[in-house]
Amino acid sequence: MPLTHPLHPLQRDIRLAIVTNIPAPYRVPVYNRVGACDGIVLRAFYGSKAEANRQWDLPAFEHDHVFLNGSVYARAGRYIHHAPDLWPALSAFKPDVVITTGFNPLHLAAFAYSAVNACRHIAMTDGTTSSEAGLSWAHGVVRRLVFSGSRTFIAASEGGRRLFRDYGIDDARIHFSPLCANESVPWRLPIGPGRDIDLLFSGRLVPIKNADFAIKVASQVAQTLGRRVRIALLGDGPLEGALRAQARANVSNLDVVFAGHVSQGDIPGWFARARVFVFPTLWDPWGVVANEACLAGVPVVVSPHAGVADELVCDGVNGFVLPLDLGAWSGAVTRLLTDGPLHQRMSLAARKAVEPYSFKNAAAGIADATRHAFAGQPEAPASTFPRRQRVVCIQRRLTHCRVPLFNAMKADLAMRGIDFAVLHGNPAPSELTKNDSGKLPWAQLVPCTYWAGERICWQNPGKLINSADLVILTQENKLVFNLLALIRHRRCRLAFWGHGRNRQASNALSLRERFKSWTTQKVQWWFAYTALSAYTVQAAGFPADRTTDVQNSIDTQQLTVDCQSVTEVEIAALRKQLALGDGPLGVFVGSLCPDKRLGFLLQAAEALAQKLPGFRMIIVGSGPAQDDILDAAKRLPWLRYVGSKMGRDKAMYLSAATLMLNPGLVGLGILDAFAAGLPMITTDCNLHSPEIAYLRHGENGLMTANNLPAFVAACTDLLANPGKRQQLAAAARADADHYTVQNTARRFGDGIVAALRSAAR
Repeated sequence: MPLTHPLHPLQRDIRLAIVTNIPAPYRVPVYNRVGACDGIVLRAFYGSKAEANRQWDLPAFEHDHVFLNGSVYARAGRYIHHAPDLWPALSAFKPDVVITTGFNPLHLAAFAYSAVNACRHIAMTDGTTSSEAGLSWAHGVVRRLVFSGSRTFIAASEGGRRLFRDYGIDDARIHFSPLCANESVPWRLPIGPGRDIDLLFSGRLVPIKNADFAIKVASQVAQTLGRRVRIALLGDGPLEGALRAQARANVSNLDVVFAGHVSQGDIPGWFARARVFVFPTLWDPWGVVANEACLAGVPVVVSPHAGVADELVCDGVNGFVLPLDLGAWSGAVTRLLTDGPLHQRMSLAARKAVEPYSFKNAAAGIADATRHAFAGQPEAPASTFPRRQRVVCIQRRLTHCRVPLFNAMKADLAMRGIDFAVLHGNPAPSELTKNDSGKLPWAQLVPCTYWAGERICWQNPGKLINSADLVILTQENKLVFNLLALIRHRRCRLAFWGHGRNRQASNALSLRERFKSWTTQKVQWWFAYTALSAYTVQAAGFPADRTTDVQNSIDTQQLTVDCQSVTEVEIAALRKQLALGDGPLGVFVGSLCPDKRLGFLLQAAEALAQKLPGFRMIIVGSGPAQDDILDAAKRLPWLRYVGSKMGRDKAMYLSAATLMLNPGLVGLGILDAFAAGLPMITTDCNLHSPEIAYLRHGENGLMTANNLPAFVAACTDLLANPGKRQQLAAAARADADHYTVQNTARRFGDGIVAALRSAAR
């Protein structure tokens, strides 16, 4: 059915010329639809009928087209087109609008024609910020020249939109024409357990497609599963011989099927047999094979070097986006082959994700851009292809405890149709000894430079945030970029994520704190760590309806599991090993730094040991004061220092304890207490981080007056009252299920959606 659209007020047809290299099976049907649009007269000009590395089955040409007598040159694996007869061919057609799909001499000649003849020009690209990252300055100059003379723009993906925005193009001039698989063949075959191909690869057998990596993944999966694994390779190419030799070398655990070139009509049948599609490309502006997999309901494992990554294929939603690490890929494929519910969920999500990638939307995007260029203003778009909004979170440095949260946020936002990116810098020299840096393969490094004894930090994300709709900054006075972002003109919304003030500052009215309070007002949204942080920024005058309490957390799920797995036999063995006896046991877990008030802790523990014979105290952690704690443990019979502990070792000490004692700064360590079902006892010392909001006095822990007698009395009373202690412990354990990374990611996502919908301030 032809697409209809109101005609331009001149009430005449728009003569549209599309100049492109060669016809492609995923574009010919789109041009057929554009040619059928009311009010548009289309003629496509093809530089050549085919390229040497293509064996495409083309659908019927139902649009007006011309094959030029052009020349094709191969250079560095790419093809360059030139057609001297293009100019006279365009002159004979007399277009009102010219669309070019690249920057070959063929396209530049068409652009020159449009400039000389006062035609409206539209720049259309399948490229992305990633695929064009390695271009030379000369390529950049050519693109800027073409873009400066273009009325509107057509992107095939969100990556293409970001590319245009990086060149300063306004969103209102960018239209979408997504790349699509061939819809004329039956993709939506039933998803069932009878699929006999474990892994499917589809593409040319050339180095850049990385088929040998797919075979290596299959081999490792076979070793993990303890059975032969079947992998099918669709396509042919110069590496076929080497790949067959690789298959023979793994014949004991692999059944490798070489299908060769497969016609369009037969491709769906292969996907219908597959359980997982692997796409380990080294470079691909998009990757229509992923569209095909999604149409067939096949989860996709893809490298980040494909345009579909984090757009059509969202990590953890309808597949996995993974760096080319053999262990990571084999692990992901093994999960999909063995976890039926996960496979089913991702199969359904794949079909849902690919729905907007249709010929109808692709044609409508071209038609919309054409009418916009011709009329000078956009009309209501006919395309229902969603414009994905992009959120960028900038971190001065990436700590390992933030990695699970960012992964959870990326998955949550992907389900909402929002792209999420993390830019992070490097630690300051004084922070290197903490050894707490994290790794996030999909995040991007933006280096930091530190000056003035680390009191000033310069981190410049540059054009990496040009395409963002929302940029989330951490509120740190030392970050020069933050100040510049707050005072300069910008196209995106800004948000802060933080405490609202330095809760450890000795003077809340200092110049530093007053400056921080001033910056609080200069953003569009606030992501407050906790309800206490939300109160702080609102007290400074920031609107409550633009504040989100994210309930900051770290991933304690495994710690909770570890604590629950510790047996009474193991606890008894630990008590015997450390000569703890059978009395009550206090535990401190955290950094051994001044804010923790370790001297106060030792005095309190001394008093408890005198009041309660058999009381012992364990200190777990490391930091500047660890030598002092070690010396104290040698002379105090009730004190044990065990150093820093992680994983199940840490769970052992938490599970053996009766109370968690921390008279100083309480931060995310309270989540350790919740994971172990331990009541936390602290003081109102005015040093606490925002997470102190999670402590509910008398319900899941206690906060005493800031003096030794009050703290000791509260601990003594609780140790003497098992019923009350168990009540607090049960509430603490229940809170472990509330303060989770998943809930923080969800609350962050809710706030991000609200921020993107809000009016500018």
